[in-house]
Amino acid sequence: MPELPEVETVRRDVLPKVRGRTVRRVELADRRILKGYSAPKFIKGLTGQKIIDLERRAKYLLFKLASGKYFVVHLGMTGRLLFAPDKYVKAIFTLSDGKKLYYSDLRLFGRLKLFDRYPELKLGPEPLGNEFTPELFKSMLAKRKGPIRSVLLDQKMLAGLGNIYVLESLFAAGIRPDRKANSLKTDEVKKLHSEIRKVLIKSLGLRGTSFNWYVDAKGKKGSFQLNLMVYGRKGEPCPVCGTPIKRTNIGQRGTYYCPRCQK
Repeated sequence: MPELPEVETVRRDVLPKVRGRTVRRVELADRRILKGYSAPKFIKGLTGQKIIDLERRAKYLLFKLASGKYFVVHLGMTGRLLFAPDKYVKAIFTLSDGKKLYYSDLRLFGRLKLFDRYPELKLGPEPLGNEFTPELFKSMLAKRKGPIRSVLLDQKMLAGLGNIYVLESLFAAGIRPDRKANSLKTDEVKKLHSEIRKVLIKSLGLRGTSFNWYVDAKGKKGSFQLNLMVYGRKGEPCPVCGTPIKRTNIGQRGTYYCPRCQK
């Protein structure tokens, strides 16, 4: 599933080509992407709307419209926003300059929705935001007894992280993913806070992580997968100490770590 760096990369690609444009036509090839939202209401509500900005909140893309409404896109596992169609296109948005923005989704786990105002998404702070300080992070973790890996994946606590960046950040901080969140000492919390931000910034610079599906709005893959230290590397030598990377399941999710480097 696209995580913060991938969704932010798409936002940066799409924004300059849609800002100031009006949605002239909306075509739906598969209404299931609306997840029960009325198709006629969606088409009527979005047609004629001028896009004045494109924001990101966690893994959501929020098109701010001149009317005050918001067109929200969640890419799910295989969703894509593209300027050139592929064979899995489910929606086409024709803009006032004649260009088209395509929403593609192989497995239909993504969703599109129109809100009358800024949506209440009930999410935690952004890990790259100014409000996410080591002190706040410490207070958040102090209340949680679950494995640190699972806690970091809770979008209501910290928004935008997925399995890849959680595991890479924990490795960089030298913390085992099964440690209880409230067991982390102050220096460990500071280190993890720093590494989360470093990992995300590095991935943004490399335009995200591409395995099977993610591409940017230009249809190109990111390259952070070439820099992964533990994720998906079961049995391979740790790049730091040479110990074979282990894989286990935490919360029914594949979890990778170095048993020597991470304590």
